[in-house]
Amino acid sequence: MRRFALFNIFLALIVITLGALTRLMDAGLGCPDWPVCYGQFIPQNNLAAEEFVHWQFDSVKAWMEMIHRYAASLLGLSILIQAVMLWPRYLGAVRYLSLFLCGWVVLQGLFGMWTVTMRLWPPVVSAHLLGGALTIGAQFLIWRVLTSNREPKTFSVWSAFAFVVFLQMALGAWTSSQYAGLVCPDFPTCQGRWWVEIDANILSAPKMQGDEYLGGLLSMHDKMAIQWLHRLGAIAVLIMFFYLAYRQSLQRRSLYFCMGFLSLQILLGILNAIWLLPLPLALLHNTVAMLLWLSALNGLTSHPIETEDEKPIEELLA
Repeated sequence: MRRFALFNIFLALIVITLGALTRLMDAGLGCPDWPVCYGQFIPQNNLAAEEFVHWQFDSVKAWMEMIHRYAASLLGLSILIQAVMLWPRYLGAVRYLSLFLCGWVVLQGLFGMWTVTMRLWPPVVSAHLLGGALTIGAQFLIWRVLTSNREPKTFSVWSAFAFVVFLQMALGAWTSSQYAGLVCPDFPTCQGRWWVEIDANILSAPKMQGDEYLGGLLSMHDKMAIQWLHRLGAIAVLIMFFYLAYRQSLQRRSLYFCMGFLSLQILLGILNAIWLLPLPLALLHNTVAMLLWLSALNGLTSHPIETEDEKPIEELLA
């Protein structure tokens, strides 16, 4: 079961990476319908159909979108099999997290559908991106409990740090869904400014009268404010990490993982800004964010004084 749970973690990371690649390639609407693509499960140029006469078929984008859907479907099936195997054999967090994942992966599928049918509306896109983080986070906790024989600590300084990291990922998702990733091509300033006014307009998500939201609708200033808020969020995560290191100084291995991924993530954020969001770095920025999130969740099951070897979990019979 530990190996199967670990397999699901890697599969979830692949699905999230494929989703990020789909997003970065502007392939979110590579298939204008759902769950099929241009009316078929295998993407083909079907522009002769009346309902698709206003869409330009792009084979690369269509296949990118469908590969993401196929991988997500495989993950959903694997999560269902995991729940069937875990439910009668384990109690506690493992049982309830496996059940939660079964329902959550269905909701993730709905978010994927609404992303297409609502034409990349930012609230739905952001929810879909964060849903992926919750999926891999819950799956990671299942594996961690199975390997450490410890239930996760719901309320601790580690959970506070994980919450701050999640909020920062939410700001990143909103930045991406509002197409604000390229509005500040300099660092540490934003278009030469040392401060950008932030108001309620950053939360607005007007709907487009046409077929899609591609490119976003907010003004340049509002996009700059979103990008600036995301940078402030990175500072908040850094401050929270210093507090975590002060409070949990004995948990060195867990702290080293967080410090490594956090340092890399900040560096990638800076390089993405000044190098104008190159695809490999932007994709890596998304992946490292997930690894930082998992390293924060890892602290929920870590021992106050970590040892080199951990005993495997004993199966708890229902």
